[in-house]
Amino acid sequence: MNRMRSRPSLGRIAATTLETLAWVGLATALVAWLDSVATPAGLGSLYLTAVLAVAIRRGQVAALAAAVLGVLILNFFFIKPLHQLTIADSDNVVALGVLLVAAVVVGRLAGLSRHRAAEADFRAEQAAAREREAAMLADAATALLGGTDDMISAISTDLEAVGGGQLRLGASAAPQAREGEITLRLPTEARSVWLYAVESASWTEADLNRLATPLARLLDVADERETAAARSAEAEAARQADAAKTVILHAVSHDLRSPLTAIRTAAAGLREEGTSAEDKIALIDAIEEEADRLTRLIGNLLDLSRIEAGAVHPRTDWCDLLDVISTAISHLRESHESHRIQIELDSELPLVRADASQLERAFANLIENALRFSPSEQPVRVSGGVGAGKVTVRVVDRGPGVPPSERAAIFEPFHSGRGDGRDGVGLGLAISKGFVEANGGELRLQADSADGTAFAVSFPLVEQPATVV
Repeated sequence: MNRMRSRPSLGRIAATTLETLAWVGLATALVAWLDSVATPAGLGSLYLTAVLAVAIRRGQVAALAAAVLGVLILNFFFIKPLHQLTIADSDNVVALGVLLVAAVVVGRLAGLSRHRAAEADFRAEQAAAREREAAMLADAATALLGGTDDMISAISTDLEAVGGGQLRLGASAAPQAREGEITLRLPTEARSVWLYAVESASWTEADLNRLATPLARLLDVADERETAAARSAEAEAARQADAAKTVILHAVSHDLRSPLTAIRTAAAGLREEGTSAEDKIALIDAIEEEADRLTRLIGNLLDLSRIEAGAVHPRTDWCDLLDVISTAISHLRESHESHRIQIELDSELPLVRADASQLERAFANLIENALRFSPSEQPVRVSGGVGAGKVTVRVVDRGPGVPPSERAAIFEPFHSGRGDGRDGVGLGLAISKGFVEANGGELRLQADSADGTAFAVSFPLVEQPATVV
């Protein structure tokens, strides 16, 4: 696609010839019309006009041909002896000679002017092309500085916009050109990127080669930045993982150490002589209670690992939420405080499709959490209803509320919640959310204030089984 001075085509030669003859013919007609009022030698200047017009439009060669042709016609038709290429009067010879020289000079000057104008147009075209290329590279650099995720698409869009829809980029192992496109591989280091251009006079191979190297450098910079960002993200993730491990180990070791210490103390008390039967029963109860606490902690850790691994696999069936919540309450370690739980669920609440045992774990954690943070004299309310195509159960406590800085992380594992130092490794809400979502539901912090907190568990309202009236 290099611009080269091609040889004139037959059509162009024919057009130049016809236009030259037309201008000479027009000048000849004017000479014939004015022949009776002026001398032929004087009228010869009309051919200079024709030579000038041909030089401007068709160049020096055509102008020279027009000058020679005009002199010959003037001699043959208007200078005596007529219809002969001879001249009787020496003055006419001089006049024709001067006319020919003047015509050649005029044609030469006009041709040079035409050539310079063409060069100026070419330089202007080149300047516009360089400006266009600079605009493309500037837009590509702007996309790079703006942190665009997909640099190939961003730069390709800019190229299409500035390049009149004739340029685009594509990343692939092999070129995938469309019909009528030429292809140039960019000299990138990290990946194969191809520059495609519609084959036309607007873009030459030289133009594409000028664009190729700076575009490749921009893409290499983008790749290096992405690599650096990925490494930085990996390093940050590793740092956070190490910090999380430290927090987890600290929390788990604390929760393990407390019941183990109580069990060892109770066991030592049982070995002591003189321990009364009543004290022995109390010590055995303490051992059982702390063992249950350890069992729940280990179960929570196992549940969390299953949830994070996506291995919950609920066994769905029709569930009555009132039965599920009643069973959950019966399993709470605070079951002796069940009088503080107010259940306000309609017995006609629609059934949901879920795994009952997993929902029991979820609601048990929510209610236990509410009991832990509510003052001993304040009740925990469990209510439910239907609305917006969902069945929703709310667990509302009268605790201190969740600080605004912790609300975004309230469902994160090992986040121990409301910042008051209460017991708990911070798994309850994370496990509840995991089980609820695994069964197609949603758990969210619906309302929060200094007067308490409400957690809402919602399930889609589905068509009830035929046995339900």
